[in-house]
Amino acid sequence: MRVLITTDFYLPTLGGVTTVVLNERSTLTKLGHEVRLLTIGPNRTSFYEDGVYHLHASPLKLFPDSYMTFSYRDPLLADILEWSPEVVHSNNEFFTMGYARRIAHALGVRLVHTCHTDFTRYNEQMRIRHHLWDQLMGLVVKRRVRFSNLIISPSVAHHSMLCRYGITKEMVVLPSGIELERFSLPPLVHTLEGLRASLGLASSDFVLISVSRLAAEKRLNLTIDAFFLLSVLHKDAKLVIVGGGPKEASLKKQVRELGLEKQVMFTGFVAPSDVSLYYHLADLFVSSSIRESQGLGFIEAMAASVPVLLQEDGSLGFSIEEEECGYLYGDERQFVHLVEHLMADRLRLEEMGRRANEASKRFSLMRWARSLSSYLAGETPLEESHQADD
Repeated sequence: MRVLITTDFYLPTLGGVTTVVLNERSTLTKLGHEVRLLTIGPNRTSFYEDGVYHLHASPLKLFPDSYMTFSYRDPLLADILEWSPEVVHSNNEFFTMGYARRIAHALGVRLVHTCHTDFTRYNEQMRIRHHLWDQLMGLVVKRRVRFSNLIISPSVAHHSMLCRYGITKEMVVLPSGIELERFSLPPLVHTLEGLRASLGLASSDFVLISVSRLAAEKRLNLTIDAFFLLSVLHKDAKLVIVGGGPKEASLKKQVRELGLEKQVMFTGFVAPSDVSLYYHLADLFVSSSIRESQGLGFIEAMAASVPVLLQEDGSLGFSIEEEECGYLYGDERQFVHLVEHLMADRLRLEEMGRRANEASKRFSLMRWARSLSSYLAGETPLEESHQADD
């Protein structure tokens, strides 16, 4: 099957959508499908390279790490139509969605759309009343996906949001998978020691790690505020922030103003193939994000046997506290209390790491890919059909 994947976000952006798209391309290819991608940028001229159609970008940018286009007559369209994909899978509701719809319509093929974003999480950052923002995004998203044959939602909580928006198209819940082995296998000792030295980390440091796109909705400013209280009590606590994004400059300014330059390290953009190394540096994964649609970083950390300290776990489909692989915290004081508890009880920390690794196994990448392949082909996944028979 020839599959065209469309996405607004692609390398070098490090984020959930990029990770899912890269995983989809890799696994569907392994399953025997011919896969190509359509994205926007980074040049003012369009080009095709290594199976990826890069549409020419507008000089205007909504976000520093993504591109826009206002032209829907790109010369690459003729090449795509000549290749003739048998299904189009879109991954964003805005700029590349228009291309996905037009290509699917022109060829008379299925348009499957995965809605990755939980739009309700943005209202707090933008200081807009919840119900007004929710109504606005409901109208926008409902209109953008109206031509889709199937909508995929990555979590039950996210599916509830789409239902609240009044979307009546066929929808399924399919949590995204990850390449567990890539994160669970420990790196070579000298590789890890070299990385630790490059960040200025001592062997006695207690390392907290955050891995995400540095954007407002990730609320990393709150993580830094909470860490500041911890740092007053524990100079051996260090926070490593992995990733790049539009909020990087403001977050670095916050760190400077708090006098945390020696305890908070920014890595900037890290190639996806190297991200797993950073998890193995860490004693604890931390996140202040709320209403994550997928929580891929959470799963990657757990696969690396790193316990998680989160403000929400609704995207995972299970309770991290019931699984005993992490804690939920409500405010800065509770953040400090829980980290101190784990710093003082290394045996507990190690046991939680083992449980985290076990909990991550339900997100097998190939299991997800086989289900996705069935949905793209208009079929019911084998596992789901067995459940129906039961």
